[in-house]
Amino acid sequence: MTHTEPAADAPARPIACTLGAGDQKTRLAEWRELRREGLLREHRDSLVLTTDWHRRGDVAARLEALVEAEKQCCAFLHFEVEKRGNLVRLRTVFPEGAESLLEAFTR
Repeated sequence: MTHTEPAADAPARPIACTLGAGDQKTRLAEWRELRREGLLREHRDSLVLTTDWHRRGDVAARLEALVEAEKQCCAFLHFEVEKRGNLVRLRTVFPEGAESLLEAFTR
């Protein structure tokens, strides 16, 4: 399991993506394509999005690559990836103020 949630006393990071507008569109398209191909289910609880993904084919590798890419441009997001049998569970924690981004992730 990869766990990157900060300690409770860690300073808040600014809610800012470092990708340019064109790269943001490309990244969202990558997420949407992967969702169509491998998303099994999702659950949203306030500012936490938990998604389960197929582990077949290249879905898991693509998911892990996208998570690593997101860590580089959106340091304010916190990810936890866990492999469970034939699926991969991704838990994404969004900070207060990032509700619109959470909505974009679930479209």
